[in-house]
Amino acid sequence: MKQKIRIIILFGSPFLYGSEKANIDVFSALSEYDDIEILFLIDGKRGARTIVPYLKDKSITYKSVPYHFMLRKNMNLIEWIVKIMEIIGGSYQLLRIYYKFKPTHIYTSKPEYFLNFFPLLFFIQKPIIYRIGDSPVLHNILYRKLWGYIVKKVSKIICVSKFIEHQVHVSGADKSKTEVIYSRPHDRKKTDNLPTQHEKKQTDVFTVLYVGQIAKHKGVDLLIEAAISLCKKYEDINFLIAGKIDKKDLFSQEQVALITKEKLTEKIQFLGYVSNVDELYMRSSLHVCPSVYDEPLANVLIDAKKHVIPSIIFNVGGLPEIIDDKNDGYICKEKTAVELEKAIEYFHVNQNECSVMGENASISLKKLQIDKFSERWLNVFESTI
Repeated sequence: MKQKIRIIILFGSPFLYGSEKANIDVFSALSEYDDIEILFLIDGKRGARTIVPYLKDKSITYKSVPYHFMLRKNMNLIEWIVKIMEIIGGSYQLLRIYYKFKPTHIYTSKPEYFLNFFPLLFFIQKPIIYRIGDSPVLHNILYRKLWGYIVKKVSKIICVSKFIEHQVHVSGADKSKTEVIYSRPHDRKKTDNLPTQHEKKQTDVFTVLYVGQIAKHKGVDLLIEAAISLCKKYEDINFLIAGKIDKKDLFSQEQVALITKEKLTEKIQFLGYVSNVDELYMRSSLHVCPSVYDEPLANVLIDAKKHVIPSIIFNVGGLPEIIDDKNDGYICKEKTAVELEKAIEYFHVNQNECSVMGENASISLKKLQIDKFSERWLNVFESTI
């Protein structure tokens, strides 16, 4: 490495979902290199309970700054003036940090974070790296103008999938600026003695795993419908559903109530939020990711491959880029509970083939260049100095 790389990361999210973890994991990977210094600028008010402990656990340096990017429809003149003054104030704080830290790069991943510090970002000449995990936000004129400026200003746009890269190109970005880097498996605390796929098959129960939000757009209702049918048909199958259950959320409560009504709470288990899901993958034979919307990339598919487990998906968004149908997973032809049930049953009946596909899934990580994740991200920053 020719020059010490110093990166300021604009990261205003208070949430810790897959997308946020994937962004943080970029810098967890880069921290392996001695000549890289990292500084996260987080929302100290909203991210104190979620983001701070996660960064501390990974020994990542951070500072708290105000994020004031929330714009609402029908804001009056006074509200606009207040918001603009807040954004100017945010840029002033960033300016002070900027001169003290002396970054070689700025990294961000949301248009809102860019907007929060727009006055300063407009003037600085340092390379800006933009990682995009969703389709560009173009729903109103403000965001269309902002995105049009971002794609011209930034030095590099890293897309989480080819699906997103296509969306970025359609939105007007220069193709020479874009690159696809898939996420690597989440960097959790290591768990020793991971069982092989063969060892997992020695159990008497075929376990199907779902990890993610308990939400309709994630296809959880279709999974529950399929699970109920299969649990009534087979004694040796069960389902683990890992994801936060919100008592105020009608959809998730309906799914839990349905399982209770069918008296299947022992065979279809809602586990709530699980901080380290490695143990769940270790206990499972099959993974399902039944998203019904155009999901850009599901990190859980990469996690499943790491644990030598095939996945079932619908043909949406960037998910088919990760799954080779009938080789390391299964792509359902239609987004229905019937198709999902058929796919799960296929693996249950052909458990030897399930094991083979699991091994293929693990091997496929190399094709996705997951083993070069750190090296490729290092090149992004070195090539833009």
